[in-house]
Amino acid sequence: MKTAFLKLMAIAAIALFAVQGQGSASAAKDPIPMLQSLSQVSDNQIQITYDRSVDVVKGMQPSNYWVQSTTDAAPSGIATLGKDDKVMPDNALTGSQVSINPVDGQNKSFVLTFSQAIPKGQSYKLIICFVTVPGGAPYSGDNGMAVFTGK
Repeated sequence: MKTAFLKLMAIAAIALFAVQGQGSASAAKDPIPMLQSLSQVSDNQIQITYDRSVDVVKGMQPSNYWVQSTTDAAPSGIATLGKDDKVMPDNALTGSQVSINPVDGQNKSFVLTFSQAIPKGQSYKLIICFVTVPGGAPYSGDNGMAVFTGK
């Protein structure tokens, strides 16, 4: 239990402090998909694109995604994390908060449809972890993050 907690804390540190576009690919034998772009496509949807094809099941799994408020101490709007909160399994997105579907046949782009509108003018950070390439070995690091503001 203690070892699992320490591993989880290490993952959280990587996810929160990694520079966008940099990852821990050297720690795994398979290439690690990294977030390439994010854009809001409707009042309750964002589209994300990875730099390579991903395992579709992992790409569609809400528990691999976190939304952090960049301004509020407590989660608000679509956020599951306040601005100072750490990434943990129990504060990831859930199936009741978001549905995630592939956009293309290459499984590089996905649309996240939130169960509520993304508040206009509110700034958030999307954090992604644990997503692998198809058939890839399990990965315990981050896949990048991006800040966006509700439109």
